[in-house]
Amino acid sequence: MPIKIRHLIKDKVKIMPTNLSNAKNAKNDEFYTQYQDIGKEVNAYLEYNPNVFRDKTVLLPCDDPEWSNFTKYFAQNFKTFGLKKLISTSYAVESKKYKFGYQPTLFETKAPQFDKKKT
Repeated sequence: MPIKIRHLIKDKVKIMPTNLSNAKNAKNDEFYTQYQDIGKEVNAYLEYNPNVFRDKTVLLPCDDPEWSNFTKYFAQNFKTFGLKKLISTSYAVESKKYKFGYQPTLFETKAPQFDKKKT
């Protein structure tokens, strides 16, 4: 049975439209979930079932796995949660502000499907 994400806490919902409006006005269309908010949400699941993540694979589709707060949070709590596997991936290399000098991460270069000619 899939886990349903609870709605954000009321005081956060009031703040969000202002932040999104400011981002739009600044021509910054990125809105990242705060590390603390991820912790609050995940703790609610853990209070309900402390083993909710045990032996599970977590897939995190991100804009940029190196900067994702979700990736950081689950990587830092990998052993605590008893995760089987953590996969953080992105298809958005073109969305980065720089268009030259792309340097793949260590995880990318050590992957069996990595092809230096295509990078």
